[in-house]
Formats: sequence, structure tokens, C-alpha cells
Amino acid sequence: MIYHGFPRASADKQLALLPPLVTVELPDTDILPEILANQRDRTISARTFTPVEDTLEATLRSWCTAPVARIDTLKKLDQWIPFGRNREELPIYKYHFDDPERHQLYLGSKTGRVLQFTSHKERVWAWVGAIPHWVYFTKLRQEQQLWLNSVKWAAGIGCIMVILGFVLAIRVAVKSKKKAAPYKKKWYNWHYILGFSFGIFAITFAFSGMMSLADMPEFLKKAPKTEQRNGPPGGRRGESRYLDPGLYTLDYRTALAAYPDTRTIAWSEFRGHPYYTLTITPTERVFIDAQADGVSPFVITEDMVRLDMERQYRDSIPYTVELIDEFDRDYHTRKVTETSLPVYRVIVDDYMHTRWYYNPVTLETRRFDDDTRTRNWLYHKLHTLDFKFLTDRPWLWNIVMYTLMIGGTALSVTGIVLSVKWIVRGIRKLFRKKHIRPNNSI
Repeated sequence: MIYHGFPRASADKQLALLPPLVTVELPDTDILPEILANQRDRTISARTFTPVEDTLEATLRSWCTAPVARIDTLKKLDQWIPFGRNREELPIYKYHFDDPERHQLYLGSKTGRVLQFTSHKERVWAWVGAIPHWVYFTKLRQEQQLWLNSVKWAAGIGCIMVILGFVLAIRVAVKSKKKAAPYKKKWYNWHYILGFSFGIFAITFAFSGMMSLADMPEFLKKAPKTEQRNGPPGGRRGESRYLDPGLYTLDYRTALAAYPDTRTIAWSEFRGHPYYTLTITPTERVFIDAQADGVSPFVITEDMVRLDMERQYRDSIPYTVELIDEFDRDYHTRKVTETSLPVYRVIVDDYMHTRWYYNPVTLETRRFDDDTRTRNWLYHKLHTLDFKFLTDRPWLWNIVMYTLMIGGTALSVTGIVLSVKWIVRGIRKLFRKKHIRPNNSI
């Protein structure tokens, strides 16, 4: 699961296949009314002003140049597009390519959108990892609420089973004179030893997996319900999410000219400050100040941070602002990049021990409080070992994670073997009883 998730039509690849904006030639918009009048009840491509079915071939070839071995028209969802939201795209075209990787591409007939792209290797790894781990079975996964409830109940039952096993192991250890191997049979001893060594971690993994989909219990929440619903005092409720286009005084074409490889451009804002987001590659984005005289990067300044705090709390709660160049207990990551630090940290002197983090370069904003930390404990810390001591040392995180996963797997295997043996013994006993002849001797 760390290396192979559920296959998806990578957003990175979709972005990489887009031509640079400055090279795109759009049709004459004067003929748009006539086109729309002649194409009623059909979805039209905004790039070519033609029906999307006319663009399918070009989309197909941009993803894979191998010959098409077969095309299936799907009237219902299958294993690789199991999400209920894909129903609106039915019928869906499934292309099987005749190449060594045995690629498969799914295209929606309504919008021409790429829904999925997989290789044989990805499909095999998914059956080993993502599908059983996330219970991504077609019939179940397309019913969102049923899937959520099923996973939560399965994880909850798993927690109870492991807890009972751990309690029984403690009872055996107390009653038995032998500390290491109290059983005569090796499978029992292995399960007993592994249960003692990794049982507690099996409990935390199952519990945190359940909490990844469940709401935090009310009794664990510290903030009053009004603040849980409406946000912190003095928040930006009621402010418009949209800006006046007139605020973008820098012509966007000037920004595109400075970055000719731009694939997408977005009109963005930070607390009322307009900027353009230029996406060049899947890993490279540029933020341009939309009110500058020339093309210059948009960054968060300390003045912007303080202004945001004034809007949040209106001077009713004291706070401190500082620029930090080291991770702390709340703000840390295992995947460190050049832009991860420094960040502005705001420590708010309130009963929730709130902290805000503003990354001046990536424009990322994070908020932590006591409820956030509780949620992190219930899922992230227990499930992904998101502890600063480990994330600061990736090599140690790998050692601990692999040890726990291998130990947990061995514990599960021994439990399955013992269960199968118990079932087989029961079947044999039942079979023998049915074939025993009555003794008629006098």
C-alpha cells in the first residue's frame, strides 16, 4: 500500500498531456451560436467546438499509441471504475491495448473524460493491496454510504477480535508456568508470541483505520458545538468567495508570456489579495502577483499574516507571529521539500491552544487546535506513525513501519492457519459421526 495504491488516471499525466496555453489555437467564437444550434442535446468540446465523441480518438492516442485490441461499451461500472459518481458517464468506452503492459483506458461517452488508465502490473498489485485493504469491490464501492458503514463495522469487529485475543494471551501468560511457549503445538506458540509482540499494534492499526472514516466522538471534542459548526470567533463568515475581476490589474497574457510552458492558469486569491496560479508541470507551480506592475512572484508576508489574524480574532485574543525554519510538534512532514520551510507560525493564546502556519512560498495554510490534535491521534499518528521523532528520521520510520507490518502480517497468518485447522477438524468430526454404524450386538 505504501508503493502501490488503487490505479487512477493520473492527474499528473493528464496535465502533462495538455499543450501549453500560449500554443492553443481556439476556433472563432463568432460561429459559436450556430454550432450550438446545430448540436442540441450533445456535449461540445470547449477546445474544438465539436461533439466530444469526435475528440475521443485524439484523447485515446495521447494516452497510448499501441494498437487497440478490443473496445467494450460498458453499461454498468466494473472493478476499475467502481465509484458511484461514474454512473453519469455511462455508457463508458473501455479500450484494451495490444501492448506488453496490457493497458486499459476508460473514456466517458458523455464528456469524453478519461476515467481510468491502468496497466496489468497495476491491476495485479491492486488485488494484492488496495482492493482488499480499502474493500474496493465493485458492487459495494459504488454505494458510498453502504461502503462506509461496511468498512467501519469490519474494522470495529476486528478491533474487538484483537482485544479479546490479547486478553486471552495475558490470561494464558498468568496461568502458565512457561513464559515463552506455553503450548505444545508450534502454530499455537507462534500465534501466542506474535500476539504478545504485535497485538497492541494490530489493535491501533484496526482502530485508526476505522477512525479514518468515522467522525470523532462528541465527548472527545473540546470546542463548543457552535464553534465546531461556524469556526473560530471572528472568522470570515459572510465574506464573498469571489473577487472583482477588475482587481487583477496585471494582464494574464503577460504572465503567460513569461512562462510559455504553462499548462493551466487559475485566478486565485489569498485573503482578498489576487494572484494567478500557473501550473507548468505536475511538480511545478508559479504564483504571480496579479496587482504588480510586472511579472513578480506572489508570496505571503508577515503583514498579510497579521491582517488575517486581525480578521480572525479582531484583537480579542492575543497571539504571536514568528518565522520558523524548523519543524515543530504540529507542523512536520515525512516528505521534506525545499519549500517546506520556513513558515510563519502564529501561536494564539486561547483555550483551544490554536496554532496557524503560513507557508510564504507554497501559500499553504494549516490550522491546529486541541480537536485537530485529537483527530490526528485517532487516525494519522496511529495509522501512519506521524510522529515528529520518526518523520524527522525517514530511515527510522521505514524500519519501524516495516517491522510492524511484517509482524502484523505474521500474526494474521498464524491466526488464519489456526482458524482453518479448527474448521477442518470440525468438518472431519461431523463427517465421522455421520458414518459411524450403530452397534447391534447383544
